[in-house]
Amino acid sequence: MIDAVVEFVRKKQPKFLHSVKILIFQTAMITEFHRSMKRRQGEEVEEKGVLAKIKDSFTSLFSGLMDDQPSTEDLVLEREEFEPTVFQLCADNYTDVSQAKKRIRELIVAEQAERKITDPFISQLSPANVEELKALQKQLTVSIWLDQDQEPSIHLEGLTRDVYTAESTIRDLIRRVERTENLKSKALLVSKAVEWKFQDHRGVMVAFDMLTNLKLEEALDGKPSVKVQIGNQTFTAYPARKQATDGNRVVELQRSEMKNEAALPSHWDDMKGDLVKLFDVSPGSKEYSDVEKEMKKTGLAANIISVQRVQNTTLFQSYQLMKKQLEVKNKHKNNERLLFHGTGSSAIDLINKQGFNRSYAGAHGVMYGNGSYFAVDPRYSAQGYAQPDANGHKRMYQARVLVGDFTKGHSGLITPPAKGSGNSSDLFDSVADNKTNPTMFVIFNDIQAYPEYLITFT
Repeated sequence: MIDAVVEFVRKKQPKFLHSVKILIFQTAMITEFHRSMKRRQGEEVEEKGVLAKIKDSFTSLFSGLMDDQPSTEDLVLEREEFEPTVFQLCADNYTDVSQAKKRIRELIVAEQAERKITDPFISQLSPANVEELKALQKQLTVSIWLDQDQEPSIHLEGLTRDVYTAESTIRDLIRRVERTENLKSKALLVSKAVEWKFQDHRGVMVAFDMLTNLKLEEALDGKPSVKVQIGNQTFTAYPARKQATDGNRVVELQRSEMKNEAALPSHWDDMKGDLVKLFDVSPGSKEYSDVEKEMKKTGLAANIISVQRVQNTTLFQSYQLMKKQLEVKNKHKNNERLLFHGTGSSAIDLINKQGFNRSYAGAHGVMYGNGSYFAVDPRYSAQGYAQPDANGHKRMYQARVLVGDFTKGHSGLITPPAKGSGNSSDLFDSVADNKTNPTMFVIFNDIQAYPEYLITFT
């Protein structure tokens, strides 16, 4: 009874409660009750977790609190406090009551679960995301709180079935955040190379935001039209025509290449205004011989049908900007490798225009993480992943890949792990099958690789 009063005061913090009167029917219990009151007098009201409180007080079940509550400085998401469930037991004798209490405790403990989600993108959660988590707490009656003392993590506590449901929902939320952050990163890089503008009612050219800028640039060579916001209205933009319309009026668009963009390779052919174009490399030329040498350096017996140079202005410039960023971050220039990627004919057009899309991870295995895979040995790509078409022709890319600082990967990775420098956002740049002698690399950022040459062979 005393425990119940203490629990009520702790949880409710009543402002107008002055006294609590307890009626005791059995005279023999008065002395013991008074002695217990004396022992509890002056005690601090402690907060305990569900499992700990089961041991101490039967009336405090399902309270959902922990001893090691994070400080208010680090607390971003406060766990929800739920009303405890109180069982009242009656029986002919004390033994039956004790056995019933023990059995109920066992059932409750068996149905309790605690989970911890650790992910570097937890640190990128927005206030709106936190509101989603707060709503999830109330919806599922699961305590959820955020801990950022060492590495960003989300803790969950409650009934097993509800905890697993909450965990799945939270992981989906984190993946949404990851995709958004990667999109922002890509948009930032593209904005340094290309700027899209629209003409307002005064005739002044106004720059689009970075995400719309990216959408227009990607659509320029892939989609005839995309939806964009101009002011408070939705327009259909036609990037190739440099126009947008809302059905009533036409707005002129402008695409400008930034002056600080990375210089295109001197050996590239004139693209005549195109953003993506493939050029045949002449057999016998030094360029052709260099590609052939790389392809056959480990003894691959293949008959080369053609070597095509992939010229993608936006993708190349984004790649070069990423390369410069890694050089600054890692404080060295040993970040790039020539690697190989085998694929089927159906993926060629997408790779040429958009690069290596890691959303296709899993098509050929995810042993070292859910990313884009590249082989050191061209034989691996040629034999395992270069799928022949109806004519028996296989295709493989010689790619420039920014592996940067890497570590060994494992199944289930969706980003490279943290370096362990004390900064949870300081991640490795890629992962490999072996840290000391890698034969396979995995990247998790689409602009971290450039498809330099497309090799068709048998």
